[in-house]
Amino acid sequence: MEIIVKGIGEINVKPNLIKLTFNFNLKEKSYDGAIKNGIKNVESYILLLTKLGFNKEDIKTNSFRLSENKEYNEKTRTYVSNGYLYYQCVNLEFDYDMSKLSEIIDKTSKLNNGPSYTINFTIKDDKKLEEELLDDAYKNAEFQAKAIAKSCGKDKTLNCKKISFQPFDESFYSPTSFDRIKMADYGSSIGESLQNVFVPENIQVQKEIYCLFEAE
Repeated sequence: MEIIVKGIGEINVKPNLIKLTFNFNLKEKSYDGAIKNGIKNVESYILLLTKLGFNKEDIKTNSFRLSENKEYNEKTRTYVSNGYLYYQCVNLEFDYDMSKLSEIIDKTSKLNNGPSYTINFTIKDDKKLEEELLDDAYKNAEFQAKAIAKSCGKDKTLNCKKISFQPFDESFYSPTSFDRIKMADYGSSIGESLQNVFVPENIQVQKEIYCLFEAE
């Protein structure tokens, strides 16, 4: 007797990793001015992070762009040059530590040219979570198959012949995120407020697998 069942694995875990993404944007009249001042802003910010205890090697550049800024002129119906735009995206991740996150925000809020940013909460060991999910899903499928086999009087032996599931194709993030255009929009007290009252939601993950059992 063949039994096909869908097993569902569910896990609820606390975030243990903070991911920060900073976006540096600068507009200058000249190409040289854009690249010189843009790099200066990023280097100054990286120096700030190293003073807070981070290693320079942990601060990764995700993307970089330097382009001419063109604006449409209604009178001439043409695009005219209006300076140059510098853009750089920098990523930093570290073990979950709200006091450290608060310190970063407080220091950055005092900068006149502070970058825009996004904060996400995730987990460090994706593979371990994937294994736990699959194990939980299989146990759920096996439980269902045993129940079905027992109801049919075929519960002497139960062997799994085939398992099918979609591979994991995304990271696991908390529904909670923190996103502001500029950290300087906040006062210096934002860091302390986060540390005292800001607790991100747990990460809830679900996985489905299909199992083919043979029962005798």
